[in-house]
Amino acid sequence: MDGYRFRIQLTVAVYKQKRLTYKNDMIVPTVYHRRSEARAHIKKELQDRLKNTDFFVSPRVDYDLVRYTNEASCNTYLRYRIVEDKKAAALHSDLLQK
Repeated sequence: MDGYRFRIQLTVAVYKQKRLTYKNDMIVPTVYHRRSEARAHIKKELQDRLKNTDFFVSPRVDYDLVRYTNEASCNTYLRYRIVEDKKAAALHSDLLQK
């Protein structure tokens, strides 16, 4: 997997009354040269959030963490995914063609 670079995509979703009302996908600016580095960063981030915030492991399979409101009518979900850095992949592909 020489030349591949990875980033972490963080998705924040808010559900009110069990309906999706807000969703935002963000790409973390840090570039990882190995998928295992990104995976380790996600693992550490999950552990930190579970220990130091009001987030819990999500019962939903499509999200990693959830934060419930007092009334449980408005919940915030987080999802972490490793994505290939498209710019780095395109540059690597262009270099191979030359």
